[in-house]
Amino acid sequence: MKVTFQYNKERDIWCLLNKGKSSNNSNLPTKQYEQLVASYGENPSVEATSAFVDKYLLDQQIDLPEYVTKYQMDWDGVAGEYQERAEGIFGVALPKDITGYLTINSRCPYNIEGNYFFVTAPNQSSNLTVMHELWHFYTWYGLGVDQEERLGRQKYNDLKEALTVILNEECGDLLPEGVSDVGYPQHQELRVKMVEFWKKERDIKKLWEHFASAITT
Repeated sequence: MKVTFQYNKERDIWCLLNKGKSSNNSNLPTKQYEQLVASYGENPSVEATSAFVDKYLLDQQIDLPEYVTKYQMDWDGVAGEYQERAEGIFGVALPKDITGYLTINSRCPYNIEGNYFFVTAPNQSSNLTVMHELWHFYTWYGLGVDQEERLGRQKYNDLKEALTVILNEECGDLLPEGVSDVGYPQHQELRVKMVEFWKKERDIKKLWEHFASAITT
C-alpha cells in the first residue's frame, strides 16, 4: 500500500462545503468555512467556494506543489516503519493504495470506499494527519468491516476516534518532538482508559471488544 499526495480543487471545494460547517465530532465551523460565509453568505455555491479557494491560496501564499512534494517526502521517510507497526497491531495490510488530498480546510475527513483522506495545507505535522487517518483504515479492515453496522454509527465513531490514542503509544517516535494525537474533548476519558488497557494487554481486538461492550451511546 502506498500513500500518494495530490491537490484536486474539486475535492477541496467538496471538503470545505461538506465538512467545513460541522462534522460528526464537532458542531463548530472551521475558520476557513467562517471566512467563506463571511465573504459569500450562508449556503455558498460551488462557484463562490471556488473563487474563495483561489483567493485564500493567493492571500495565504500557499504553494500547493511545494506542499505536495513536502508531504510526500515527509511521509515516505516513515511510511515503511509505520505500516509494519500498524500491520503488526491490526493483523492486516491495507488492500489498496490511498490518496492524500490537500485541502485548505482545517478539518480532514476520510473515505474508506474511495481510498482517500484529506490533509490540511499548510500543516505543522502532515504525518500526524496521515497516521491518524490511516489508523481508521486499519481499524476498518483489521477489526471487521461489519463493526459500524454491528455497533451503530455513533458508537463506532466514538470508539474509532478514541482508538487513535494508541498511536501515541506505538508510533510517537515517528512524529516530530512535542507532536501527539490529541483527539476530541468528548473522547478524552475513553482514551485514558484505552491506554490503561493497552499497557496491560497489547491486543487491539481484545481492547476493541472490551470497550465496545462497555460504552453506551
